[in-house]
Amino acid sequence: MRRRSARRLQGGQVLVMFALSMVLLIFGLIAVALDLSELYEAHVRFYDAAEQAALAGASEVVVCPAEELSCSQAAENGQPPELDLSAYAAACRQAGDAFSGIAASTSCSVVGADTVRATVSAPISVVIPIPGMGGSFPISATYEAAPVLGAQQPAA
Repeated sequence: MRRRSARRLQGGQVLVMFALSMVLLIFGLIAVALDLSELYEAHVRFYDAAEQAALAGASEVVVCPAEELSCSQAAENGQPPELDLSAYAAACRQAGDAFSGIAASTSCSVVGADTVRATVSAPISVVIPIPGMGGSFPISATYEAAPVLGAQQPAA
């Protein structure tokens, strides 16, 4: 008789343990989802910063630097306008760092004859409550822009 009453007292303990483990699993999955969303938000922010940096750098490009012919004379002679891309780097870096919120995260370079490229990259630390996961993940984004030359409209 004693064995039977002892078994009845233990009945349902597995259900309680299973319910508690499911609650912990759900909280763990929510924490991982929040941390991964933080990484995605950082990527989007870096892409926006790279776009702003490239556009800021492209707006600083000097068209037709001082030379023998003025820009209008060069256009009349059928010569393409020359671009001085040396002035854009400082504006590009400053805009990228300001927009991303991380100092020294922006690098700017010249691509071809008339395009500037801004790359924003930095490691983002994420704490995931699972052993062996988490740490620092490198996030980067790149955007290219070309300066607008005079009042030219883009081709449709």
